[in-house]
Amino acid sequence: MKLLVIYFLVLGFICARDLSKVKNFDDYVVAGRRQSSPFVFMSLMATVLGASATIGIADRAQSIGFAAFWWLGVGAVGFWFQAAFLSKPIHDLDVRTLPELAEKTVARGARRLVGLIIAVSWIGIIAAQFAAMAGFIGLVLGHDAGVLSVVVTSAIVIVYTLLGGQLSVVRTDALQFGILTLGFVAAAVYLLGGFSGMEGVAVAAGSATANSVGSFDFSLLNEKFGAADLALMLFTVGGAYFLGPDVISRNLVAKDASAARKAVVAGSFAILAFSVIIVLLGMWAGQYAPDAVGLNSAGGARTNALFRLASCVLPLPLAALLSVGLLSALLSSADTCLINSAAIFGNDIVNTRRIAVVRILVVVIGVIAMVLALGGKDIIDLLTMAYSVYTPGIVAPLAVAIISHKKFEVKRPLWYAGVCLGGLFGLVPAVLSITVKASTPAYLPHVGIALSLVFALASLRKRKT
Repeated sequence: MKLLVIYFLVLGFICARDLSKVKNFDDYVVAGRRQSSPFVFMSLMATVLGASATIGIADRAQSIGFAAFWWLGVGAVGFWFQAAFLSKPIHDLDVRTLPELAEKTVARGARRLVGLIIAVSWIGIIAAQFAAMAGFIGLVLGHDAGVLSVVVTSAIVIVYTLLGGQLSVVRTDALQFGILTLGFVAAAVYLLGGFSGMEGVAVAAGSATANSVGSFDFSLLNEKFGAADLALMLFTVGGAYFLGPDVISRNLVAKDASAARKAVVAGSFAILAFSVIIVLLGMWAGQYAPDAVGLNSAGGARTNALFRLASCVLPLPLAALLSVGLLSALLSSADTCLINSAAIFGNDIVNTRRIAVVRILVVVIGVIAMVLALGGKDIIDLLTMAYSVYTPGIVAPLAVAIISHKKFEVKRPLWYAGVCLGGLFGLVPAVLSITVKASTPAYLPHVGIALSLVFALASLRKRKT
């Protein structure tokens, strides 16, 4: 508890210091567009290493083994393509949000369309992050997450994002990335190096071999996750790393295109290393600290692999470090989503660059997300359905428009048709799955990606010289 208080006080100090540095809209929304590549890199890493990339991958590793590596592995591929094709043109377009890119490369209507999809769906994503943080803090404090946990954690994120905006997010991301790196690396060294002693207990019980790492299957593909699964994931998950709103927002805070590109290239290799570490921790937990060890005080609810390591296996100092590292991963994703959603609502939907308006939007969006987090997972799922439109409907058309900008003109009807058709192939399966629990072929969103790409390419015509 004391460690959490100190942690939040440090975050508060950073935000209070940044409050006086916010002079204009650019300072608040894109951190003045003057961040060096190390800060951009750390903020990028803190942003992508959120709940799904830590807690989610560790749990996935227990069911499909080392093949869970690909959840971040395809992200590295997306980053490589972003560095090669998008980093420089995006930064050179001198925009403040991703929807503004759509206006500069396509039309004003494209800006509104992309902005609405991102801004609305991000409320659900923020709500999910709030709920995850509250649940984690409840686990650390030894009781179930309740209304108070959700309200307190939501309020903390809202307040420090409100004060310093993107400046505070970048600075706190640097701190959070450092803490989560220390936490995961220290836990990996302790557990995978055989210092825990649990391997011997497992061997005595006849449930594992003596070498905690050597007993793992390091196959990148297996019967539970094959080549077809990887091919599908490459486009859906990899597309979000190639042209996702949060990762692109890190490009927009960089001082120049070179800093943005260097950060993405460095990030591509860093997430590969993190993927290996997180997957190995998940596999270790599945083998030496199975679900039965992780029962909570209520008497039997399953806990996440990383939560079990922190609460049942690691010594107190390492457990505290890993716990704060996990909290940092959750916080760093929530604050980025919150400031980006508020900036998009203000800049691209309300059409204002007044800092006061964006600050009000931070509070409004944060409170709505908090209410949704209190309301339950089903409401969050219904709201985040809108995000299923983004990758199949928007990534390919917007990437084509950015890459071809100044060389080709875009025929708007064909471009919009590609967005709508691609988005429908992503949205319909999500709606059916959430509302009536109906399953659809996993390849439908990829059909949407292919259609949106074909229409986007067909929309291009050579500019007249």
